[in-house]
Amino acid sequence: MTGEQLERMLTDDGWPFEKLDDHTWRSGFKSEGQEPFRMFVRTTSNWLVLTIVPFVTAPADDADALALFRRMLELNREITLAKLALDKRDVILTVELPLEGLQASQLKDGLDAMVFYANSHHAELSSLAKLGA
Repeated sequence: MTGEQLERMLTDDGWPFEKLDDHTWRSGFKSEGQEPFRMFVRTTSNWLVLTIVPFVTAPADDADALALFRRMLELNREITLAKLALDKRDVILTVELPLEGLQASQLKDGLDAMVFYANSHHAELSSLAKLGA
């Protein structure tokens, strides 16, 4: 998949974006009653990666963050197509799609998953992060 093909798919699905480099685009979305989410779209040699970073910021003390980390693990078992990860103190919500043969409908499914899971779990995870802070 070329960058032009990806941009056409994003445009056709109504996603605004800004190209940051040959492999990275910034986009985002805002749902009613939520703060806007900033999302990055990145291609590697084999994958298209959709990422909200930071999705939540974990407390600095691991003991304080235990409830957040536990819930992230539970959600990783429950949710499909997406996963939660930790990069230093940033909780990341991400979807990884194989680039080979990627169809517009599969990209739409990935984007829809990001929106759905962000809207479904941000408030809960933010609350857990603040409890430990």
